[in-house]
Amino acid sequence: MALFRTAARIHGYVIPAPRFTRWALIYFLKFVAVPMLLVLLALDVALYFVFRDWLGSCYGLLCFLE
Repeated sequence: MALFRTAARIHGYVIPAPRFTRWALIYFLKFVAVPMLLVLLALDVALYFVFRDWLGSCYGLLCFLE
């Protein structure tokens, strides 16, 4: 997208183009990636116990490792 890669001129000042920074990575990990992974991990563990205890079948990699 050329919109995000070009520098802009505002009132005579050249404003640098947006870029991905270390702080953006930290915020992405803190507010998007880690919470999503924790929710998916909790869902996977809950489904494992539901399938193992209530349905009596194998679910996921943990059944094959037993």
